Amino acid sequence: MIVQDKILREMRQIQKKLNMSMIYISHDIAVIAEVADKVGVMYGGGLVEFGPSEAIFKNPIHPYTKALMSAFPSIKGEKVKLAALPGEPPDLIKPPSGCRFHPRCPFATEICEREVPQFREHKPHQYAACWNPLS
Repeated sequence: MIVQDKILREMRQIQKKLNMSMIYISHDIAVIAEVADKVGVMYGGGLVEFGPSEAIFKNPIHPYTKALMSAFPSIKGEKVKLAALPGEPPDLIKPPSGCRFHPRCPFATEICEREVPQFREHKPHQYAACWNPLS
């Protein structure tokens, strides 16, 4: 962790010095929460949500993003049981029709099975590909 912290600190200094953007690809939600201004969440090989970090972490729109955030413990607040998604990740060789998340989504409807949702803005600067976005 000490080496990781040093590397991230150095990358932020370079970013500020050169006034440039950086893309981090990671499964480490804690790191992304610390370093990213904007976050994109992928599921089954596709982008399902994109927006400002704070909005994504506090008020996700896509059910997968919500499930992902619920799977990580918080050091603040009361203890809660961590959630797990039912089912299996999609087969990327033979992906499901429609929304790739629909077989595991608690909010899936018929349209989710038939049609791929368009990526659109649901809240200011917060985008998701979902037929049944969370409010």
